[in-house]
Amino acid sequence: MKTIKLIENQAVKMLDYPIEIKVYEGGAQLVPSSATITVKDPNGVVQVEDAVMTIEDGVGTMVHSLSSIHTADLWEDAIIEISYVVSGVTCKAVFLFDVVLNKLEASVTDDDLKEYFPLLATEIWSGTSNYDDQIQEAFRMIKRDIKNKGKRPAMLIDGMQVRELVIFKTFEIIFFSFAKNEDSIWWTRYLEMKEKYKTAFEALRIKYDEDESGTIDSDEDETLGQVTLVR
Repeated sequence: MKTIKLIENQAVKMLDYPIEIKVYEGGAQLVPSSATITVKDPNGVVQVEDAVMTIEDGVGTMVHSLSSIHTADLWEDAIIEISYVVSGVTCKAVFLFDVVLNKLEASVTDDDLKEYFPLLATEIWSGTSNYDDQIQEAFRMIKRDIKNKGKRPAMLIDGMQVRELVIFKTFEIIFFSFAKNEDSIWWTRYLEMKEKYKTAFEALRIKYDEDESGTIDSDEDETLGQVTLVR
């Protein structure tokens, strides 16, 4: 079974958007022989149609630079459609992306985790030097949770607002992976971090750029856990 990833799903307003897409099978990155991309705005209006993507030599990453002409407006859930050929078979995939004023970035490093849990360095998997992948996965999950509350993660502007959440969620992911069974100390630690994350998420007060001005006004403050999904 193939796995396909859009590396970055946020474009910054008025800047070129480097679109990078990777496809994997059996854990190895595949090298397509060709690929094309179509980009549509959130209303489905075509901005770029069947443009040829660059395939990075020897790696297989499919690349296209979306011109700043197409990022002049703030968008939510714009559409990327790609068609690519692997071993003579044509495959298709669809992704969503946003155009934002400022990208929300993770503010946690591997060293931050070790400050919370110094023994973590001795527990790392063989052949792995850090927990950066787990940090980035935790950050993606947090952005999804924020979006499920009807909010756009980029409107938080500053990743330090969710720093503690990223740490708890990263530990949750790591400890779950370490746990051999439900009698393991790692399972107990996983449950503790899962509960800490849930409590911290519900209690978190955020500075949220509601009017998308690029700054936080005095009244743009709320508890994230109380935000309801808007459809």
